[in-house]
Amino acid sequence: MNTGALIVLLLIAFAIAWAFWLIFKLDLKDVKLGRLLAYFIGVILTLLVVLWIASWFLPWWAVRLVQGTRQSATVQELQVAGAELLKDIMSTPGIVVTVAPVIPPQQPVVVTPTPTVSPLTTPGIGSIQSLPLGGERTHTVQSGDTLYNIGRRYGVTVDQLRQRNNLTGDMIRVGQQLIIP
Repeated sequence: MNTGALIVLLLIAFAIAWAFWLIFKLDLKDVKLGRLLAYFIGVILTLLVVLWIASWFLPWWAVRLVQGTRQSATVQELQVAGAELLKDIMSTPGIVVTVAPVIPPQQPVVVTPTPTVSPLTTPGIGSIQSLPLGGERTHTVQSGDTLYNIGRRYGVTVDQLRQRNNLTGDMIRVGQQLIIP
């Protein structure tokens, strides 16, 4: 089930339960209907604002957390220790284990500026995004893709992807076409 839909469903159930509690537990049956409706509209608007903030902030925070973790020296040490442990296990007689090689962390890539085609605006048509230049590819975003793993797959940085695709943040959506510089 979609986590976002589940959160919305839980918020709606919470709002309904809260409404019944307020009406019957706090004896709001005698309050004017207009005042009661205005109160509940305010509650619903508040919940929607909280949901909107959470839907924009939480994915950004999660991407930052994962990127920070993957680039952490402790995680890299753990990968090396795990590889050494598997190497010891493989050297034990009678045990056969197949292990993929450990890929060392990549050194920072020196970025040289590449010319970009600025968006064109045609009356009645709108904005035309920049087209791939020679040697560039496109990537269709799949479920689970992040700018970090797309950049790693193609050997480019997140900043290069953002700049080439006119992105202001880390949010991408399934089916979106990204130009890989």
